[in-house]
Amino acid sequence: MAQSILKSPKVLDFCIDFFISSRLIPEAILDTKINGDIVLASLRDQPNWKFIVKTFTLIRQDRLERNLDVFYREVQFMQSLDHPYLAKCIYAATCPIYLSICMKYYTRGTLARCLGPMGVDMSELCVIQVACALRYLHKNNLVHFDVKLDNIFLDEEYNAILGDFGLAVEMEPHEKTLARRYIGGTTGYLAPECVAASPDVQLDPYKIDSYSLGVVLWCMVFEREADEKIDYYFETRKQRDLLPNIRDMLLRLLQPDPAKRVTAEDFLRRVRRDSVYRSVIDSN
Repeated sequence: MAQSILKSPKVLDFCIDFFISSRLIPEAILDTKINGDIVLASLRDQPNWKFIVKTFTLIRQDRLERNLDVFYREVQFMQSLDHPYLAKCIYAATCPIYLSICMKYYTRGTLARCLGPMGVDMSELCVIQVACALRYLHKNNLVHFDVKLDNIFLDEEYNAILGDFGLAVEMEPHEKTLARRYIGGTTGYLAPECVAASPDVQLDPYKIDSYSLGVVLWCMVFEREADEKIDYYFETRKQRDLLPNIRDMLLRLLQPDPAKRVTAEDFLRRVRRDSVYRSVIDSN
């Protein structure tokens, strides 16, 4: 049996507020989610040093068990994974009323923020980098389940970094499918086989990640946000002025039939033949 790469999460225990203990100054709440806030913070003695702090509230009893589960899962994944295109946890801690994960701040934000200005070449590179990250996850029996524009960050060199492991799952080495009830995701990015499936239906989780990656590429190429009402495959086929390599990438990832849809590894193998980013595929 293959050994799991996931290690026990290492979490500090602060008896007072996380920001005070960390000598961080909260600057802005970038987003508020059901779990808690996403906060931009700077180091008290070095204000140019910026960080993202993701908080998980402990106050809401109706969310307590769920928040604890998501927090420890995210910390475990981020501390265990070793790939240049996967986000990492600097450190994590508990404090009296919430849990926190401190992460690197990516000044260029997410792909959702950059939707529009990016050219086709940059879109291709970003998708290849995320595909490399997925190939790494899948080879280690891990599934992300929430690949989307909001969860892909851009560093200073415009490298794409996949983050947010709150829905991620570790598969048993021999398992090839997973019951629908255990599969998460975001509306608009979910593969068609997920949408109407009953809870007990067994689905290929790796192909679901591939489809979500296809939606990301589609959104960048067409400069539109994801929407559950869009038939991405149909829209791609009827668009005749797409570059042949981009069209091929989209149709392979967005194939409605999961049996015909490519895996992340097959996708990269296919793209490698003609891509100017062959070195990225080979080295990551």
